[in-house]
Parts: sequence; structure tokens; C-alpha cells
Amino acid sequence: MIYLTMKLLHIFSVLIYGGFLFTDNLILMRMQKTLSKNRYEEVRAYFKDFTKVIVPKALVVAVISGLYLVHTAFGPINDTGLSNFQIVLTIKALLGLWLGTRGILQVFFGIQPLVFKSHKLPFLLVILIVLLSQVMWSV
Repeated sequence: MIYLTMKLLHIFSVLIYGGFLFTDNLILMRMQKTLSKNRYEEVRAYFKDFTKVIVPKALVVAVISGLYLVHTAFGPINDTGLSNFQIVLTIKALLGLWLGTRGILQVFFGIQPLVFKSHKLPFLLVILIVLLSQVMWSV
């Protein structure tokens, strides 16, 4: 029951974080081309006020639940080394930890993002992580 609860928490928190990135990259950035500068800044500020309440918390939940899920699903390392599943899971976990660390440092401690300053790379990494989460069960 704990595994199922953590998995559901993880899925919903990733949906919130991924949805934020989707909206920011595919909707708000496109609005910048059609709205006046003042109107765009007003929309962006409203979006920021709304998302800063829930998105950082969802990111923390995604990291914590993800760590639990990795710990539970990783399994033992065989004499031959890591399985393909374990390799893909490790890559996925490292990408998720990097995104989580970056977000937590920025939002809760005011430390500027590591390596990137826009949401384009995190958006692409979330897409990659979702793809890896599906591929890892088939390799």
C-alpha cells in the first residue's frame, strides 16, 4: 500500500511540475508573440503568482517520492553488473535529482539555477524522463 501511495503521489506531483513547464514553454512563450509587452507581463505575473504556491511543493514531493520508488524498484546488483533496467532507472533518477535540486535551490534558497536560466531545458528533460520511465520496463 505504501508503494502504491508513493507512486500515485509521484505521478500527480510530476503532472503538476510537467504541466507547469508545458504551459510555460508552449503557451505563455507563444503569447509573448501576440500580446503587447505590458499585457504579456501582466499575464506572466498572474501565472507566476498562481504557480509559485503549488509547483515548488509538487517538485519536492516528486523528488522524495521518486527517491522512494527508485529505492524500492532498483533491486539487487547481480555479479554481471547493472541490468538494463537499472541503468535506465539510474539515468532517469539522476536527471530527476538534478532537476529537483536545481528547483529546490532556486525556490527555497534563492540560489540561481544550475546551468540553465529558462524552462526550455527542464521541459526537454521532463519529456526525456517520461520516455525513459516507459522504456525502462521494456529493456
